Amino acid sequence: MIDPHPKVKAPARYLAAVSVALGAFAAGCVTPHHSAACDVDPFAWSEAAEIAYANADTLTRYDAALFLRCNGRFTEDTLTVRVATLTPDSLRFEECVCLHIPDTEHPAALVREAVIPYRQRVCLAREGVYRFSVTPLRTVRGVEAAGIHLTEMH
Repeated sequence: MIDPHPKVKAPARYLAAVSVALGAFAAGCVTPHHSAACDVDPFAWSEAAEIAYANADTLTRYDAALFLRCNGRFTEDTLTVRVATLTPDSLRFEECVCLHIPDTEHPAALVREAVIPYRQRVCLAREGVYRFSVTPLRTVRGVEAAGIHLTEMH
């Protein structure tokens, strides 16, 4: 006759406890920061920087910031860009945004990154690939890449 309530052996209990502990540790290592970027022409950026972000979390709210990776040729203090967002279900939102670029004291040979807050409490409500397009309204020199940072709100 088969025992309907077999006793769990001690090694199996330890294995289960270790699995739970490792799972909790791994969950704690997930970063709340997500970034996606696209390289652009550093000599004359005028075309759209097409940025794709694969979203799996439809409940979390994010603070969104645009960022520009610039070299020594970049001398602007403001830059107006057109930001277009295409959702996985083909909805499109587009707006012009004036970016105020903070001045830094880096030597000209160093690459700098300007991070400019864009939107707060953004919820990407659909699972799938979101496409962001960042296009300057005029040709700009010295920008090497454009991207978006999404930081989970707590």
